[in-house]
Amino acid sequence: MSAARTNRALSAEILLALHNAGVRTVCLCPGGRNAPLVLACDAASEYFEVISFFEERSAAFFALGREARDGRPVAVITTSGTAAAELLPAMLEAAHSGRRLIAVTADRPRRLRGTGAPQTINQLPLFAAAAVPVIDIERPEEIMALPNPNGPLHLNVSFEEPLVDGTFQNIAVDGGKEPPRVNPWIDTREARRICAAFFREVRHPLVLVSSLDPHDAHALAPWLASLDCPLYLEPVSQLRNDGNLQKFSLHSGARILLTPECRIACDGVIRIGGVPTPRFWRECEQWKVLHVSSVNLPGLAAPSPVVPLSSFREICLEFSPQSGKAGPLFARDSAAAEQLDSLLQREPRSEPGLVRLLATRLAEDARVFLGNSLPIREWDLAAPRRENRRTIHANRGVNGIDGLVSTALGLAGPDRPTAALLGDLSALYDLAGLWPVAQIGQADITLAVINNAGGQIFDRMFKHAAFLNTHQLRLRGWAEMFGWHYGMVSEQSDSFPSASLRLVEVLPDAEATRRFADAYANLWH
Repeated sequence: MSAARTNRALSAEILLALHNAGVRTVCLCPGGRNAPLVLACDAASEYFEVISFFEERSAAFFALGREARDGRPVAVITTSGTAAAELLPAMLEAAHSGRRLIAVTADRPRRLRGTGAPQTINQLPLFAAAAVPVIDIERPEEIMALPNPNGPLHLNVSFEEPLVDGTFQNIAVDGGKEPPRVNPWIDTREARRICAAFFREVRHPLVLVSSLDPHDAHALAPWLASLDCPLYLEPVSQLRNDGNLQKFSLHSGARILLTPECRIACDGVIRIGGVPTPRFWRECEQWKVLHVSSVNLPGLAAPSPVVPLSSFREICLEFSPQSGKAGPLFARDSAAAEQLDSLLQREPRSEPGLVRLLATRLAEDARVFLGNSLPIREWDLAAPRRENRRTIHANRGVNGIDGLVSTALGLAGPDRPTAALLGDLSALYDLAGLWPVAQIGQADITLAVINNAGGQIFDRMFKHAAFLNTHQLRLRGWAEMFGWHYGMVSEQSDSFPSASLRLVEVLPDAEATRRFADAYANLWH
């Protein structure tokens, strides 16, 4: 069989394996070495949504958004060399957040590895830092089906020259198979034993709920509503606005978790979902913690078993911890929450004040993506708690600021509005992220960027100008470059652009933000 025919057969087998694994979206980065896969995707376009990218890092982060939107694995296909290496940040995020991102990297023949051939590197260990399983393929029938890991997967595909000998005929890849189920790392019996041991020792837990998908959140809500324990519900828990959970929810922000009242009220922590955002989590080494997650990652230095979320959903009703001594904690939280609300009204031009404004303006059924550093924390502090049909998303696996525009666009679709709240450096980091919008069909997207002239979270951490990356840039030109409608918000009365693709530059008043931060800090002294 000629090299071109071998490449054609191998590419068809890979697409069949991807389809059988549940992939329906392919993020394609065309190049020379992956030409067989580029033509194969074109020939199999009936079975996949194929979105083309010129920049691999953006493609991979877009794929993370699509995976979160659809609940299916998503593939990103690249050529060889540094193009494949660009996927590392998104693969790290996928590994730490349990996202099923499949990297398909084209490669030169195995015999050329280590010879210095152009665009040839050793691609097999590219994602070793994320402990991503890698399958190295060079001949047909080496890959007939994919494993179904609870996270990312790497397929490295070697192609000989000539790469292609013409166009591909239509490829049928619908094998009619159901994707294999993911088996949890421990069974339900062991999960029950771990939970029982925890609840024998811990009588009055704090329940800290972080990243959940809507299905898991809905399944856990009745159990959480049956407790009278303090609940800290992050925005990405999908439960922060649940009316049935407000009575025992903490409302005054993450600082309440660092108070003496919290230490007195609680003798352990139940952490459900992803690794939590509040600073309190970094102090939990001193607490007895029950980890419940869809990812086998404790998120603390001490080795601890993690109960699979799927198992906990089956057994949680067997356990009914009670609060018992949380009265002073709830009293302090209630007083601080009332003062916080008054402070937000007093400083409407501060960052948190404008974040509250955005939260009231966005569509009630939007998919909302929150950027890392300040945006996710300010939404947690300032967004009103009222029931709606929104789902809240973020890249909280490794908490980077790269690829956030791309991930937000990956969430977009014609069925619901999409909104993102990002920082200015995050937006500047991912200017290419707006590239695929013309390929995703009709979509209503609001991209709100808080432009506070640099990385202001570091001003709070280190109080040194060297950390800030101060700038005087404005984003109107970015919007115009990609044909988005631009608006600027610095007052409560400012309006959003009415078009379906809108970039909203949020310009907070620095002095108002400083006054707000000082006054909020004083609530806890």
